[in-house]
Amino acid sequence: MTELIEIRREQAIREYECMKHLKLFTDNEIRDIKSKRNHHDYKVERRTKHLADFINYITYECNLFQLLLQRRKKLNVHAEWVSLEKSIHQRIRVLYRRAMTRFASDYRIWTHFLQYCNMRRFFIEGSRILDQMLGYHGDKTKAWLCAIQWEHQQAQNMTRAKHFTLRGLQRHPESRELCLCFIGIQLEEAERIVRESSKTVKQLLEADHTELCKALKTVHVVYQSFEHKNMAFYAELLLKLKNYRPLVGELAKEAIANMRETLTDKEEMWDLLANLLLEGDEFVQERVTKFTDRLEKCTETYREAVEQLPTKKMHSLCIETMLKINAADDVPEGDAKAMRKALATAYKRALIADMLEEDKLLQYLKLLLHNNNPKDELVMNIINKGLEQYPSSVEVWSVYLRYLIRKQVSVDEVEGTFRLATDTLPDSVSRLPLWEILSQHYNDRSELSGKCEQFFHRAIDQEPKISHHFQTLYLEYLANNNGIKKVRREYHRLVKNYTTTLELHQKMASMEAKQPTPAADEWRKCHEYATQFYGKTDPSVWLQYLQFERDHGQAKHMQSLYERAKAALDEESFALFSPKYEIIRNPYIVRY
Repeated sequence: MTELIEIRREQAIREYECMKHLKLFTDNEIRDIKSKRNHHDYKVERRTKHLADFINYITYECNLFQLLLQRRKKLNVHAEWVSLEKSIHQRIRVLYRRAMTRFASDYRIWTHFLQYCNMRRFFIEGSRILDQMLGYHGDKTKAWLCAIQWEHQQAQNMTRAKHFTLRGLQRHPESRELCLCFIGIQLEEAERIVRESSKTVKQLLEADHTELCKALKTVHVVYQSFEHKNMAFYAELLLKLKNYRPLVGELAKEAIANMRETLTDKEEMWDLLANLLLEGDEFVQERVTKFTDRLEKCTETYREAVEQLPTKKMHSLCIETMLKINAADDVPEGDAKAMRKALATAYKRALIADMLEEDKLLQYLKLLLHNNNPKDELVMNIINKGLEQYPSSVEVWSVYLRYLIRKQVSVDEVEGTFRLATDTLPDSVSRLPLWEILSQHYNDRSELSGKCEQFFHRAIDQEPKISHHFQTLYLEYLANNNGIKKVRREYHRLVKNYTTTLELHQKMASMEAKQPTPAADEWRKCHEYATQFYGKTDPSVWLQYLQFERDHGQAKHMQSLYERAKAALDEESFALFSPKYEIIRNPYIVRY
């Protein structure tokens, strides 16, 4: 190992001499480069080798190369390129070759080398290792795609790109990506032939242009030979073919016909077909410029789809398309009216068939309630359908409650619906949103202000999630409407009879702090309760207690609080507590 490292040191002497002679680096910088290279050399030469050591060495050399370029540009020095840059490139190549030999089973090193070749524009060198890479990683589709992309885009060798595509398809005949990649390459070849010719596509096809006909025939054969045509394949194929009009008109029409014949049980097929009609795509119809005509054909397709495939998903796809087109801006009034009608039809059709998914049903309700004067009969029909199909949906019950409150029905009716909702919902569903709606209703109605305190008592008596949410709000309500004495009394009652949150104690402490003449004993109780319930795991409660005693209470209690905290906190929490305690105890400590 030592002999190899010594040889590399001798080979690098010329580099260091050039760096010094050209004044690109100082003597200290050159010594630092030598030291770091020696460090990396020892790492890559040790008995147990790791890929990370090679990558780190390569990264260092790449960074050194970039620094060298910056120094040349800054000093306007262009001599000795072979002795410096070329030498660094050679060192990097050797490191990559050794890594690829030693860690051939790791796909990352191959892609890492190709990225380097692409960055330095060593396209021929990148092409040389592709066969070797595929020998080790031919079981990976992404390796074949990487090789094809390299030959097609970087090396611009169409022959090799086609060769890798065919070999990849032989190895992975089920790969949609490889099939579409081959079709794309062939279509690019056909497009190039048309560009280089002075004739149109129609003239070339009528004249049976040999190369063009061969490319298009190959595309057709590849399409027909691929046996794993699923919805994803057709969607990607048609998207790709749109870029090669009018070369692929016949193929696109055949693909659509096959798709419609074999995938009638797939909602995505009908959705794709309807969207093509909406776009006026020439693959499915003659070019139609009038939007309302295209929309009519689209809705007819969706109508046929839901008749043949009456599922919630099919109805939802139809509604999503109608929502998307209705979201467009600057639409002529005539088109906007047709779009709104199509959306309403889609919703009503799904509603009548009991095929509205929960999120679509909620969307429908929000759209209706967005109007100032919604149709009550239609709204209640949708709400009833929602409650019938999704009785455990707290969102549907929430919309129902808000609708009743908006209509300003009696309190008894609101309360009755609220009780029905809370009784109907399963235990696994949180009822907190319903309680929040009811709370807002009591706060907004001035004539119900007398019942607010009763409401808070009811809410606090519920399960912990609801109780904890309203405890702090209850204290705020009392502080705004009563004196501090009642707030204290209710705070102590909550602590005695219910589980409480840290936020409750912090809120009460902040209320005590805001009093014109704070009562230290009452304020201290808030911190005492906080440490009692949360002092085993949360060091912040002790720190807040200590700050209180230092600034507003009695500083002599700080030492005993420190001892209590030390006994209560676990080792990790106390490690966080201790340095902060020192700062509180002596705020004039200089922190470095």
